[in-house]
Amino acid sequence: MTAAEVIEKLLAEGCHPRNFQLGGGGDDCHCLEQAGGLWSVFYAERGRDSAPEFTSASEEEACAYFYWLIMGMDHWHMVGFFADQAQASALQAQLAALGIRAIRNDMPSYRSVGDARYRVFVVGKDIFKVREALGAVELPLG
Repeated sequence: MTAAEVIEKLLAEGCHPRNFQLGGGGDDCHCLEQAGGLWSVFYAERGRDSAPEFTSASEEEACAYFYWLIMGMDHWHMVGFFADQAQASALQAQLAALGIRAIRNDMPSYRSVGDARYRVFVVGKDIFKVREALGAVELPLG
């Protein structure tokens, strides 16, 4: 498997694209990069690359490790962001009726204390079910 193929395969599995990238200098994501004849897998935070957790001269080995690493993560996709708790609950109920498990992860203080926001997430391939059932997911700015 090549680097381009592993990225395509991860996206097809419902992995969130913000969790990984080709090349370094990422923002809180795992990276796969070739430099100096070696393939490396490492974490980048705020544009700074950490020490590699895996290196290999083989692109195939590095891609296999990268795939295993990224597939081992939960990939949360936000499908709702509301200032009104009732709207978040309604979306969660709508998703449940479609057989889609939703996760709530609310923010009690968004811009100030007591300024709550209500977030609804789905995990992994469920994002494809949401898109099929509800269309493109556009998040209202709360």
